Amino acid sequence: MAIIKNISKLVVPAYNKGPKDVIDYINAQAWIPTSSDVGLIEYPGNFGSYVGANEIVVGAVGVSQVILQVTINATALVIPATTVTVSGTPTLFPLSFWPPSGYIRIDDEIINYTSINPRSTSVSGYDEFQLSAVTDRGILGSTAATHTATVSGPVLVEILLGVVRNIEYNKDQGVFNVWTRTTQDIYDEQSYAADPPISTTHETYLIPCPEDVVTFFETTPGVN
Repeated sequence: MAIIKNISKLVVPAYNKGPKDVIDYINAQAWIPTSSDVGLIEYPGNFGSYVGANEIVVGAVGVSQVILQVTINATALVIPATTVTVSGTPTLFPLSFWPPSGYIRIDDEIINYTSINPRSTSVSGYDEFQLSAVTDRGILGSTAATHTATVSGPVLVEILLGVVRNIEYNKDQGVFNVWTRTTQDIYDEQSYAADPPISTTHETYLIPCPEDVVTFFETTPGVN
């Protein structure tokens, strides 16, 4: 079996792009290190996104879903959240289970939050996701948008990014194998990450990329 290991980068055409766009990227790489015409899968880097467990809050008195509490526009940097009941009584501290920073999806938009403000100190009176800048809105290929709060949603979904752990090229099978890993942290009710997580789960995923979608690849210099 012919395996090429220690690959550090795969270069593929972006959506609706082709080999010429990759060639243009190669020719201009010294001047423009990034380009929307190509996609990069890198080690180290991120590849793949997965739904986390914190959209369902399992508290001491019931099970709830985290929902948007106040309608927000496309530039809002504060996202108030509350809960709707799945069973039992809704928890009063829905974001106490969440990591202190991470990624959420509202409808079709992905957002990077940088901190959580508890309801006890927030102006809105609800738990709040806090963002650092407008550039934290509409990331990972999504678009920033207005989201309308209702009595039942939209549900705020936790997104976990896959961290690339290894890239290998299996020449016999004609595929580049990319291994990614997610880390899921869940905190105790009302802790707001002040204490270590009560549980941490690591999941590893194998994502095969057919060789015909990869224009070229790089290996780590000096490593065979």
